[in-house]
Amino acid sequence: MKEDENKELEQLIGKAMKNMPLETPSFDFTSRVMAQAAITPKKAIPAYKPILPKSFWLVSAIIIIGLISYVYFSGTPEENVSVSYGVNLEQAYNSKISHITNQINFSKTTMYATVALLLAMLIQIPLIRNHFQGK
Repeated sequence: MKEDENKELEQLIGKAMKNMPLETPSFDFTSRVMAQAAITPKKAIPAYKPILPKSFWLVSAIIIIGLISYVYFSGTPEENVSVSYGVNLEQAYNSKISHITNQINFSKTTMYATVALLLAMLIQIPLIRNHFQGK
């Protein structure tokens, strides 16, 4: 059924096209199109710009090497560092929560890792924000 409809449509289109005059472009059509193509500005490809510059990686490497060497060459290692160093929270607030926080001890490695993670986040957030706002 659809084939018959398609044949009828093709015959109708063929008859309509026979009655239509053949249109040709003007004599200077190609030169006008090429002139317009030459006028349109070409997109400039932006140069690759890394999010973190080489100086940042250099400073980060120096800081990490310095921290590692400090830990390695420092005196006798302490196993635990108390969170409430120098402050007795139990006397100040006299609550169960302050008593629990006085008993929490973190290893020196955990404290260094926490500080390094915090510094990395504090450095990366402004750099990434400035990179994406600059565009």
